[in-house]
Amino acid sequence: MPDARPQKPQAPTQAAAPQAEQDWRETLPEDWTAPGRDAAGNEAQIPLRAHPALAKYASKDEAIKALVHAQRLLGKKAEAGSLLGMGLCPEGQACPDTPAGYTLPELDMPEDFSVNDALRAAFLEKAHELALTDAQVAGLYAWFMPLNVQALLDQRENAKTERALSRERELSALRQVHGGAAQGVLEAARRAVLALGGRELMERLEACGAADDARVVQAFARVAPLVSESALRGRDAAPAQNLTPQRLREMMRDPRYFDPSRRDADFVRQVREGFDALYPGEKEQGLRM
Repeated sequence: MPDARPQKPQAPTQAAAPQAEQDWRETLPEDWTAPGRDAAGNEAQIPLRAHPALAKYASKDEAIKALVHAQRLLGKKAEAGSLLGMGLCPEGQACPDTPAGYTLPELDMPEDFSVNDALRAAFLEKAHELALTDAQVAGLYAWFMPLNVQALLDQRENAKTERALSRERELSALRQVHGGAAQGVLEAARRAVLALGGRELMERLEACGAADDARVVQAFARVAPLVSESALRGRDAAPAQNLTPQRLREMMRDPRYFDPSRRDADFVRQVREGFDALYPGEKEQGLRM
């Protein structure tokens, strides 16, 4: 007989929550490790389950394919016809008889960049030793050279940036010592360098970086007064042995010789030496000390 009592509605059953997909690396044995670096940056053996090199592969199949591809590129798998594994020219492909037989492609290079002839010759020599084909050598050359050029350009730019930063640091050091007179120190040092060695000395100091050293700048600034005085003496009076009687008379009429308020001891000495050279044994007239 059927039950006439009202039936309680049954709660709808909830679908089971999907289980999180297991990381394929968790299926690897726990004792499998590979070299790597720990959190502190030190070299260590890291379990493959946690190795960062495997994190980019979604499955074990992808990781295996990548490994096989890497082995082929490195020549570790000596399969038939492998160039680097067998050391022979592939069948049906021609290899030049000599290193000079390779044809390298023309590449767009910066105007100030040139390929070292010795390095290029060594590259072709090694390519011939490995029995690389002309196409392989051309491909390697076209791949490597732009990378090398860019690396050199980056290095040059980094050096330029570092030098500019160093110059600012040295200028700041000068300002800390000399304050508002720092620009005058720079100008005095520049005059001293040009007076002592001209543009050649300036270029050498700039090439080795000494021109941006605050200590070098201050050293030249200290000798600047001595250099200026020496240049002034050389300009104001010729050597005594080259004086003529007329020039000597002109010098004796110069206020620096006869005027006590404007007398220049060095100028007076030049007059005396000139007189002695022209009139040995005689006493100059009008000489007052």
